[in-house]
Amino acid sequence: MIGLIAAEITKIFKRRTFWVLTLVLLLLTAFLAGIFYLLPRVVEDGIPSIAKPDAYIFGAAQVVGQTWFPLILATMALAGELATSAWATALTRNSRRGQHLVARLVTSTSSAWLATALAITVFAAATYFFASGSGAPPVDEWLGIGWKSLLIVFTWVAIGLAFSAWLRSVGPAIGAALAFSFIEGLLILWSGWRQVSLSLASSAILGELDASGFGQVLGALPPFRTALLTVIAWAVGAGVIAWAGLRWRDA
Repeated sequence: MIGLIAAEITKIFKRRTFWVLTLVLLLLTAFLAGIFYLLPRVVEDGIPSIAKPDAYIFGAAQVVGQTWFPLILATMALAGELATSAWATALTRNSRRGQHLVARLVTSTSSAWLATALAITVFAAATYFFASGSGAPPVDEWLGIGWKSLLIVFTWVAIGLAFSAWLRSVGPAIGAALAFSFIEGLLILWSGWRQVSLSLASSAILGELDASGFGQVLGALPPFRTALLTVIAWAVGAGVIAWAGLRWRDA
């Protein structure tokens, strides 16, 4: 198992695509920070400013909300190799398919979370220099952001692996996963879906984002415990679906 994880880590960090995607994430983060902190200075009306210390949590939420990043990393880690006959045989016929899946889940989550943490750092730096107000979250709150963002990234990686296990091709898997992310976000507008919404639950476990006028536009967030259980349920469900795809897709 350790050997599988080590091999996957090597493959991820050797892929140019990982570094290109990370650069895109950092540039997008810088762009969002510019919109929230610099644009209000040149546009007099219509864009509320975000003040510290809420701005730090707000920025972290913007980064964690970039679900395309863990989804693409996850589909690259599994769907690309399932497209080749040798790896398809190893991953679907081998009794160690569960270990292969866990290795990709661990390594994709770790690499996506490291890139996410770096992007949060970029947004936090922009907040420090350009946001109004004063103060910053205490250390325990930063640690909370760390493990909460890790759980959210883990969940989206599991979803990406689930699509990969069933579709077996990078293009369709990425397209379907991104479409799911988009549709899932839109379904928040339906009151019935909010009870199980992954996007809403993710916002709830990160904290109440009532920052200088941006606030709640979709109603009250669910309680922390409910949101946490919802995210965990999504993660477990996606993992089971991914395993089932490897086990029964070609049965």
